[in-house]
Amino acid sequence: MNATALQEANELKFLMNALGDIQATRFSQLASSAIIIFDHIITLDKEVELIWKRPWAAGKVIFIINRYYTMVSVLINNYALFSSSLTDSVRIRFFQWQGWTGLIACMIAEVILQMRLYALYFLSKRVLILMASAFILSSASSAVIMGTVLHGIKAHAHPLPTVPTTFCAPSNVPSYFFAFWIPIISFESLLCFLALFRGFQTFRTSGGSTLFQSGRHLVAILIRDSVLYFLVMFATYFTNMLVWASADPSSLEIPIAFSVALSCTLGNRMIFNVREVNQSDDHDEHPVANGNSGATIKEYQLREIESDSDASLPAERRQQLSDIEMAQLRSMKAERSYGSSHFAAVFQ
Repeated sequence: MNATALQEANELKFLMNALGDIQATRFSQLASSAIIIFDHIITLDKEVELIWKRPWAAGKVIFIINRYYTMVSVLINNYALFSSSLTDSVRIRFFQWQGWTGLIACMIAEVILQMRLYALYFLSKRVLILMASAFILSSASSAVIMGTVLHGIKAHAHPLPTVPTTFCAPSNVPSYFFAFWIPIISFESLLCFLALFRGFQTFRTSGGSTLFQSGRHLVAILIRDSVLYFLVMFATYFTNMLVWASADPSSLEIPIAFSVALSCTLGNRMIFNVREVNQSDDHDEHPVANGNSGATIKEYQLREIESDSDASLPAERRQQLSDIEMAQLRSMKAERSYGSSHFAAVFQ
């Protein structure tokens, strides 16, 4: 009787300690799912206009995989977390599915970042080799750690005494599991450094005029999005690493859902931003129908500025202004033709 009572007391203590973590895991999964679904709803018009109406290319395929693979995975995760009819073996399969899904979601977002940086460096083979090598090393290291842990992990379904459902907490999780995040954080730090370095180069060579020229404006957007993505995801991944290093096994799943949701939504937004700028530049290139055959909107606007200034400026000043404006126009056209062609080659 004493042994039985002690065992029951230990089980009750385990249930009380794990119940809060299980509820937090479920709520975090619901919250992350809400983020993904809400973002999908509010950006559906952009998806139709900027993705589905464009021809098939690498950028489109990556977007669709990132958007819909992640959505399907979080729906499956919600079902598994709230279902009461799953066996121990199915729970183990769920933990394996959840672990590999998280890694794949991170890898997809990193592919999007690499495509952006490849375009930022004008399709530099050296940068591509550097990123690809580091990406393979990082992904392989994280995959080895994940595979080793998942191979030995155990799971048992426990019925709740007051609620007609069960919960499942992983066990036999090694203490080094937090190291899974170290290669990912290191690789994304490299990508952030490359983005910042490219931004410094662009600002130094442009004299601070990056935002007034369409080709460089696109570069500025790519750099801005890459840095913001890194800051958000670094905080998310670092939080995951701290939780995995210090918390109980029952709380390991709490922060994972947010890392998947944020990498998905931010990756989609980065693709949207690039395509919106490209679409705006394409619109500026359309000829205007005011008798200016072959003139673009920007050329027409410059001519309007020249004509407005003719009445108030002397002839010498008008000629000087026209030369400056036309030189700027030629620079803008050259940059857009050179830069946008590389961005289109990667994202369109």
